[in-house]
Amino acid sequence: MVTCADDVLWLRTKHRIVGSLEGSHPANPLQNNYFGLPLFLMPEETALLIERDAICIEGDKFEWPQSERDQLRFKLFKDLHGRGFFVTQGIKFGGEYLLYPGDPLRYHSSHIVSLVDHGQTVAARELITLGRVCTAVNKIRLLSSWNPHTDHITHITLNWSGF
Repeated sequence: MVTCADDVLWLRTKHRIVGSLEGSHPANPLQNNYFGLPLFLMPEETALLIERDAICIEGDKFEWPQSERDQLRFKLFKDLHGRGFFVTQGIKFGGEYLLYPGDPLRYHSSHIVSLVDHGQTVAARELITLGRVCTAVNKIRLLSSWNPHTDHITHITLNWSGF
């Protein structure tokens, strides 16, 4: 949890870390369109900042990733962040992450990222569903998979188009 506005700005501008503002806005606490401090970070964002020695955790020890799925999510997050994207939670659109080509305050997300297990067969019905969701919200689906043999993440885009 980040409570200082200067720290929030530093995370956003220097590290492309967005987090999620969860507090009520002091000027209008009953509205729920815009939120204020504190800022909560995703575990992936926190782990990346710790790995880069950009922050240290006070009090309780931060232990993440804990599961194999968490490890895959962290590898995927680091890969996407390393490619220059702003990365936020994608649950709103049924994905792991949303990708932004620039600061989310200025840009709309361009991709919905789904993590697919390596070697997993994706049914045609599921591909159609993923494609339709992306078309409805004007985004591209990014299917991402980590190959344990090469220690590399592969990305495939799914973009619905009419004939």
